[in-house]
Amino acid sequence: MTVDFKLKAQKYEEMLTAPDGEATTSGAGPIAWLEAYRQANMLPQEMEPEAAPLPGMVALMVMKANATKQDATMAEAFIDRTVQFGQPYPAITHVELWVGDRVDEKSEDNHFSTYLGAEKGALWTSGMTDSKKFYSNAAWSAVPIFAADAERRVRSVCNLHCGTPYPRAAVLWQYPMSTWPLRAFAGMLDDGINAPAHCAALSARVLRSAIPEVAALPQSSHWYGPSSLYLEVAKPERMEAAFASQRPVVRAQVQDDRDDELAARITLHSDDEVVAMSQSDARQALHALAIQVTRAGSRQGGAEVDQDLFRESQELFARGLTRYTWLNRKRNER
Repeated sequence: MTVDFKLKAQKYEEMLTAPDGEATTSGAGPIAWLEAYRQANMLPQEMEPEAAPLPGMVALMVMKANATKQDATMAEAFIDRTVQFGQPYPAITHVELWVGDRVDEKSEDNHFSTYLGAEKGALWTSGMTDSKKFYSNAAWSAVPIFAADAERRVRSVCNLHCGTPYPRAAVLWQYPMSTWPLRAFAGMLDDGINAPAHCAALSARVLRSAIPEVAALPQSSHWYGPSSLYLEVAKPERMEAAFASQRPVVRAQVQDDRDDELAARITLHSDDEVVAMSQSDARQALHALAIQVTRAGSRQGGAEVDQDLFRESQELFARGLTRYTWLNRKRNER
């Protein structure tokens, strides 16, 4: 019996002895290594938080009409005046899509559109040499478009339509088909991939193909001119639905204050401060600006939309989008 007891005691002592190469903690006895093992392997470990995904962002950017350039060619002046005076108010001369980029995807541009005289047709415009100057124009406004997985879906359809030619001058670039009374025949025009289209028709084509559940446009793509497409996307009903889908049920005041601070930084602060923003902060600022647009475009308490506030929020949103692309992304090479 005594021998059996001694053998068992020796066995337990060997079990409690630190493995080869592991020192016991001074003063803690022979089971210190076992306690350390238990702490490291049995207790719940604090996991490093994963980076939050960037808020998804798709927007319709619009350029409001201004005075025709003095050095404009006869064709440019004709188109400019036709677009300005043949459309409903507000007069808009150009529309395009802005699509958010994924983290660490330097090859994903933000702006997609087509332009009169563009030899290569529709394209991602961030690579154009004069793009920064073009997008610095104060005439830009923007309206956000929210949908599930909108960035990937819209970008994929835009890629399909790269190279879409601008309509020929012989048909007046198809702009008359976007005005009364010829718009009644707009549905007869080809709306397939690579079929000629001006900026509004192309943007409408991409939206209705990529996110039909949100961009359920009631008319054919060629029916829309820049102003009529803007008016359709900016309808109060659409803004209210977007605001309801994006507004958190419960939110701390500190979160709202943080969003306001980021939105002010990307729109109102110096270029250097915008460049210094992290990608996540810059995209959160854009999301906050987008929510401000949907809030301003919604009817509150039965009252009509305050058009001045709505217009101001769209202009700030557009400024945030262009500064994100041309300062935060461009200068940080991301």
